[in-house]
Amino acid sequence: MNRLPLCLALLALVFAGVPAFGEKTSVADEGSATLAYRTHRDFKLILPKETFRPVGAKIDLSSCLSKSFATKLEGTALLLDSNGDGTLDVRAEGESALVTFRGKNAAGDPATYSVRLVNRSGWKYAASGVVAGTVGSTKVRILDANGNGSYADYGVDAMFVGRGHHAQHLSKAMHVGGKLYSIDVAKDGAKVTWRPFSGKTGTLDLSDCETKAKVLSVVVTSVDGDYSFDMAKHDGPTVVPAGRYELTAGELGLGDNRLKLRAGRAKAIEVGGEAPQVVAWGGPVTAAFRYRRVGAEVRMAPEDVWYHGRAGEEYHSWFPTGQSPTFRISNRKNGREIATAFFPGST
Repeated sequence: MNRLPLCLALLALVFAGVPAFGEKTSVADEGSATLAYRTHRDFKLILPKETFRPVGAKIDLSSCLSKSFATKLEGTALLLDSNGDGTLDVRAEGESALVTFRGKNAAGDPATYSVRLVNRSGWKYAASGVVAGTVGSTKVRILDANGNGSYADYGVDAMFVGRGHHAQHLSKAMHVGGKLYSIDVAKDGAKVTWRPFSGKTGTLDLSDCETKAKVLSVVVTSVDGDYSFDMAKHDGPTVVPAGRYELTAGELGLGDNRLKLRAGRAKAIEVGGEAPQVVAWGGPVTAAFRYRRVGAEVRMAPEDVWYHGRAGEEYHSWFPTGQSPTFRISNRKNGREIATAFFPGST
């Protein structure tokens, strides 16, 4: 493994420019709100982590629809019972499909749950809808990211606070009107309740980021999974529950290009002291890469390069063809440059 500094197009701070959630909103100190189901047929939501579950003999949605739904393979097609009456009334063929299941929630009211089906070495499914409502006037949407039918898997399911397509992990706390509230989501996704947060807090600041890109999302999640926040939506020091946090997900944008991030080598962030915990991240970025010798050739590939920022965060799902870093191969003994290389498609 070798390392070299890279001068990437990720220098000089530009945050997404979204004010802290709830700057112009208010909410009663305690309350509850009904959540309504919304199917996303053209799925464009961006999740910190998503799981496609293998389709077995049934899809168990008893947590939100009070029943399981039978399935059966017929050749390469998948037959499904969409309403739980024992009849296989939906047929999925090809590479993908959208199916909506119908049942009842814990209170006995009609409820629905949509899934995206993909046929990739066998049929798999993932949620294709959210339960949505408001806390005060702040929009909240929750997605069952692991597809088990429950909307109350904190640190696992996805939560959208405010507008936008980027989610954080489901959290037991959120900001409304500049204040921190504890929230509780019903397992069937029918309701969310809130009250003022009463636990120990600290201050976290992720605004020290060197990048020319727009920070679309940067998600921190407590190591116990209880709390998660998208810090791209907060400008400067932000009060959060005390604890140890990790950089779990994020996305940067520069024009039409997108660059995702995850914890990588970054250490957990301790929040809870009197002073704000300021995290310096972003550029300059360092690359670690793997290469192979094949006769007189030295071979590398974009997928064999790992990019890390100042805090150790890793940037991934990014292959910089067109603006490739320059790889210089030198003689170890005398330092003389032997050759330079770029990724295909770059000049």
